[in-house]
Amino acid sequence: MENLFKLLSDAQASLFVLFQKTWIYHWDVVGPDFHQLHTVFGEQYNEMFEEIDTLTEHMRYLGMKPVSTLSRILEVTGIAEADSEIVAFGMVAQLMDDNMKIIQMFTAISEEADKKKQYATSNLVQGLMETHGKFVWMLRSFLEG
Repeated sequence: MENLFKLLSDAQASLFVLFQKTWIYHWDVVGPDFHQLHTVFGEQYNEMFEEIDTLTEHMRYLGMKPVSTLSRILEVTGIAEADSEIVAFGMVAQLMDDNMKIIQMFTAISEEADKKKQYATSNLVQGLMETHGKFVWMLRSFLEG
């Protein structure tokens, strides 16, 4: 279970950083696509806020102590913090890549959870993978347009 717990902690921290980054880009986006991106980023960070709560409560159910300090989150995250100098196109590209990283993390958790017969954990992260897959699709569609 130790490996599963580490994967969950790293994903929880990474999801928190992605949430925060998406929220900042929601504030900082400018340009002709402002309204569209402001709306999309807002929808995504609101969804991630709920995901963080659900994932963290599941970790508590498993008997884990979730990552809870910003310094520790930054130590274990797989997602870079927001770049305050980036323009809209770069924001979208970064968020798309970051969502793909989150999907990879959740895939690793699902595989490990299945090995440990922790099917509720596997099911939970599979649902999160679907949501982030939708985020990737939306962001990729913007970049292709």
